[in-house]
Amino acid sequence: MPDVSMVHVDQALTNVSIAYHNAQFIADQVFQPIPVSKQSNKYFIYSKDRFRIMDDARRPGARANEINWTLSTDTYFAEGHALAQAIPDELRANADQAIDVDVDTTETLTDLIYLQREIQVSSVATDPTVVTQTAALSGTSQWSDFSNSDPIAAIETQKATIQQQIGQPPNALVVGYPVFLQLRQHPVIVDRFKYTQVGILQPDHLKAVFNVDYFLIGGAIKNIAKEGDADNFQYIWGKNALLFYKPPTPGRRTVSLGYQFSWLFGANTDGFLVKRYRDESRTADVVEVQLYYDAKVVASNAAYLWTSAVA
Repeated sequence: MPDVSMVHVDQALTNVSIAYHNAQFIADQVFQPIPVSKQSNKYFIYSKDRFRIMDDARRPGARANEINWTLSTDTYFAEGHALAQAIPDELRANADQAIDVDVDTTETLTDLIYLQREIQVSSVATDPTVVTQTAALSGTSQWSDFSNSDPIAAIETQKATIQQQIGQPPNALVVGYPVFLQLRQHPVIVDRFKYTQVGILQPDHLKAVFNVDYFLIGGAIKNIAKEGDADNFQYIWGKNALLFYKPPTPGRRTVSLGYQFSWLFGANTDGFLVKRYRDESRTADVVEVQLYYDAKVVASNAAYLWTSAVA
């Protein structure tokens, strides 16, 4: 019998390949994208005059009480974000059928830009100097202490804090994946389902327990190791929990924790500009992906942040 290596030359399978990518990006659900026509501009901020008690009594023949309401502005700047990769002709010519270098390159570049955007949104939304209604948990107050903590009570209490600030009850809760793992096992929460047969609690169960419209799990990861060093993966949303308000759809005269101001300059695919051009000096095609956005908190009092929610 001939050796197997003499009758079969190893080739990449055309229907099987392995790729690692984040499937749990939530940046768009926390800071909703707002398409803008200019890279930088102003937006209006209405005061809270609509909550002020006004004397509206009017006697016959008298004039109505004349009031004033105020308006201010803030600005955004949609910074450009772009990555590129050259595809040498030699690489394209040698690629097996299982590899589509153009598609793989484009998807990799897009994933990396999505990753950086997720990091930026998380960084802003969980910054105690930006979202100033916050509590840094430690020891027995952390929700991983099943004997002493009560995450349901903690969140219900802060719902009132937010509603008193913006006139709307918060409707969204985002937790880092480590927080989610502890919440689904917490006796206070599990007790709510003791007469049911749901098994392991799922996100929809926690959504119902906390009575929010949106229960988001920050499960995306980042590798903070330098290239060539051993991998060091961390959860982008860490061990934080963020209770906040987001409108069903962005619009005028509505409050929201934050937005992504997305400049659609040249965009041709879901807000991205994807282009390919020839670089003859390198005998290669270059694929470039770019995105313009500013991830910004626009109403910090529309949220409450717990840092180090679990140990």
